[in-house]
Amino acid sequence: MIQASTLASLVDVLQNNSTKSSAKIIKLLNIEVLKSLGNERYLLLVKDKPLEALSYKKLTPGEDYFARFEVTKDAKPTLSHLVKLPKIALQNFPFYLEPKDLAKVLTGKEALTSFKETLLKELANAPTKEHFQTLSPLLLSLYQHVVTIPLRFYDTFALLQFKKRYNKKTKKSFLDFYAFFPHLGALSGVISEQEIRMNVAFEETKEHLMNHADELGYKLKIEVSTQIKALFEAKTQRVLDIVT
Repeated sequence: MIQASTLASLVDVLQNNSTKSSAKIIKLLNIEVLKSLGNERYLLLVKDKPLEALSYKKLTPGEDYFARFEVTKDAKPTLSHLVKLPKIALQNFPFYLEPKDLAKVLTGKEALTSFKETLLKELANAPTKEHFQTLSPLLLSLYQHVVTIPLRFYDTFALLQFKKRYNKKTKKSFLDFYAFFPHLGALSGVISEQEIRMNVAFEETKEHLMNHADELGYKLKIEVSTQIKALFEAKTQRVLDIVT
């Protein structure tokens, strides 16, 4: 049977390698697509500044992406490897879990229940409508059997989602997960009894994680993919909007 502690160990490897040195593994920027200009050109918002850019990959106006930022030999900034980010990964959540608290949630029998109770308490005592709407997706994800946890460590943030499932035919359990770390990009995967299969957005991320695979004590398979999706994302920003 799969132990949640395996996921806790994986997250520990990810977050413990988010120091200043490893944060330079990939230089990523948050890109907001403002509109399409035609001929594969787009108007983007990068660090609160508009920027016209060429993208052979079709982008969706109004959506956010993380992209690799590089400067060419002629000093021209270039954006590549754009990976769409779910809105939930960009929320400014009013509370986060620290790494030590995450380990308790993932391994403790009553810790997850405590997390749900804390979330409900935060919602019930939300001081503003915006506060309430920001937290609502976390509760909605639970109704879809997906646990969504915002994380904070060092001077940055991350997002973790996981969902347990059971195959009745094979009588085997699996743990699906999605995570986003600013220094590694988006990741998703499946933990089985035999191994961890993971998709990452960048070759550098794969190489970095394989170098730390021995810290897991678990067979690890990693593939590079641009088709990484969150396990849950609210369809609208106005979720659980209560009229008083």
